[in-house]
Amino acid sequence: MRQKQIKMLQIVCMNFAFCILFAGLLWAGADVRVNQDPGFLLQNEASITINPFTPGNLVVAYNEDPSGPGGMGQGIGISYTFDGGVMWGDTHVAEVWNIEGDPSVDADLNGTIFAGFMSYNGFFTDTNGIYVAFSNDGGLTWSTPVAVDLHLNSPANPGPFTDKCFLCVDNNPGSPNVGNVYITWQRDNINGVNSDVYFSASYNGGVSFTAPQRISDLAPTVSQCVGQVPKAAPNGDVYVVWGDFPLSGHTTGYLFFDRSTNGGATWGTDVLIDSFFVVPRFPNAPSNNSFYVRSYPTLGVDPQNSNDVYVAVAADPDGIGGPDDGDIFLWASHNGGVTWGLPVLVNDDGLPCGQFQPWLDVRWDGAIDLVWLDRRVDFNDEDFEVMFARSTDGGNIFLPNIPVSDTIIPLLPDPNGWMGEYIGIDVDSATAYIAWTDTRLGDRDIFFDAFSPPTGTPMVRTDRQAPQVFSLSQNYPNPFRNSTIIQYALPKKCHVKLEVYNTAGQRMTVLVDREERAGYGSVRLDTNLMSPGVYFYKLRTSDFVASKKFIVIR
Repeated sequence: MRQKQIKMLQIVCMNFAFCILFAGLLWAGADVRVNQDPGFLLQNEASITINPFTPGNLVVAYNEDPSGPGGMGQGIGISYTFDGGVMWGDTHVAEVWNIEGDPSVDADLNGTIFAGFMSYNGFFTDTNGIYVAFSNDGGLTWSTPVAVDLHLNSPANPGPFTDKCFLCVDNNPGSPNVGNVYITWQRDNINGVNSDVYFSASYNGGVSFTAPQRISDLAPTVSQCVGQVPKAAPNGDVYVVWGDFPLSGHTTGYLFFDRSTNGGATWGTDVLIDSFFVVPRFPNAPSNNSFYVRSYPTLGVDPQNSNDVYVAVAADPDGIGGPDDGDIFLWASHNGGVTWGLPVLVNDDGLPCGQFQPWLDVRWDGAIDLVWLDRRVDFNDEDFEVMFARSTDGGNIFLPNIPVSDTIIPLLPDPNGWMGEYIGIDVDSATAYIAWTDTRLGDRDIFFDAFSPPTGTPMVRTDRQAPQVFSLSQNYPNPFRNSTIIQYALPKKCHVKLEVYNTAGQRMTVLVDREERAGYGSVRLDTNLMSPGVYFYKLRTSDFVASKKFIVIR
């Protein structure tokens, strides 16, 4: 069926004007830098929200660090747009203490945008806390931050440290708790090893918050909770997911889930979703850079069905000593988090290349949209791009992965290579709005894309078994403007040559010319220097030859 659809597209797209229109409908424009500083500030850890009250209004929050080294956010940068992401302005949330960081944003149905963040003078021996500010004008101006959890520590009176908050708003029209603001964070024990998940709610639009409530069940002397994320279900329940593993990483970790049925007043018993092997802190990284990652989970719930809940995380599929440092896995529950299915592999590269920092959201039609940082384009496993995948069947299988970013993003030396620990996505009925940390300009910036992928039959493999026969897949997307992905299958180790030709038979480029192991290969073809028209790519081994046609448009 898919081959037939592609054939039809190739015929229709002989009308070049129609090709441009068709591509414009399916694909986003160029990536856009959202921060407007002249270049001396460094940004990371983007969180993005759609304003449901004001069409075209999006807000992105991020760490903004004028000093550079260490990766710590000195303030909370805010970028806003009122035209769907074409033009951006920026501002800041008011500083509370000396350092702000780890922002998270969401908007309510009336257009109020909330930003949660941490602020501190120091760790266990100085002042620190979790704060929330809000904006009623689309992100232009912000209220004075309100304390959610405040600790006035000192060297003589040390205390806990508050870290890594995420917030959400109940925007479900049928919910008894619509409009409530929920925030979760990690409270670190003074021993610097153990940590717990805390929760608070605002029932008055962010004016004040309830007393902090510990919701993780493991004893404080045992728990090492990280990456807690809340979501509001359409029936009014509140869901939270988090990981439990040490800061050092690269060991066995655990995913936990908890649920409140009364707007956060009380909580049930934690549910163990699964165990997994945590990614290394510095995956395949030389000593002169700080591509630092953690296995923070991400959480989504179907806005039409409270039973359908999804969790994704980056996990090491082959453990210490294995060639693959990280893949993206998704777990699904179809009974409101009571029980969970087996993990499904999301990335379809079939290569020992790292994938990290997943973030997901669920559309109104139940489709799961997931983005992450992906290194499949670099055989040195360092540079990366932003990748997208969608599931339309409740997380059982995923459509082929699609690159979001327009270019391969270089891994920069420390300190400018500090990528933070998460990226962001928010979706409406047709478009995924994505924000991420990007180093293509030589320092850390926040880039954005409004992405409308096509639909189709899910085709991704969820295992790592070697294929039984040679095959060459049709490139995806096709037709396309700037880049496309070509995938192939090798049932045995062999020398592979993948070349591109024009219709006159002239070779344009050689994409692959090397020995490869049995498995699934994937390579990105960039066509910025190629004229619009019809081309062919040919795969050759000693036992197999195949070619496919593709169309470049502008």
